[in-house]
Amino acid sequence: MERQRSYNGRRNIDERPKNLSQCRLQRSSSLPPVARAPPPPPPPNQLKLAAMAIDLNVRLRSADMPLAMQERAIRKARALVDAKNPGITKPTQVAMCLKKEFDALYGPAWHCIVGKSFGSFVTHAGGGFLYFSVDKLCFLLFKTEGWNW
Repeated sequence: MERQRSYNGRRNIDERPKNLSQCRLQRSSSLPPVARAPPPPPPPNQLKLAAMAIDLNVRLRSADMPLAMQERAIRKARALVDAKNPGITKPTQVAMCLKKEFDALYGPAWHCIVGKSFGSFVTHAGGGFLYFSVDKLCFLLFKTEGWNW
């Protein structure tokens, strides 16, 4: 049996199936529906850090650092930004203060970059990386391995 062709080579509209439900794909009943469990709740320390960050108007962007160190860095950065100290007005001076504090508390080889716009690609020691913002200033704090020349 030969199909009727229209002038442009397509089937005529009359040849379409009358019941469009015949064209829909049927879900295979042999596969069970995928059940997704809700994610586990975060540990209490992470909730405490998140609440503190919200309270201080800080946005945590990336971290590979113990929570106590994160909290110290965030609180110090907030204090430095809020301070009316005439000696600490530029982002470079804020970075120097934060770096010196972490060098004194957690050993040498800490680096700190502070600014409104910067790019970076760094290698850091395990457990020594934090990227966050306070108001409009971004902070990148990281530790490198010490070199033995």
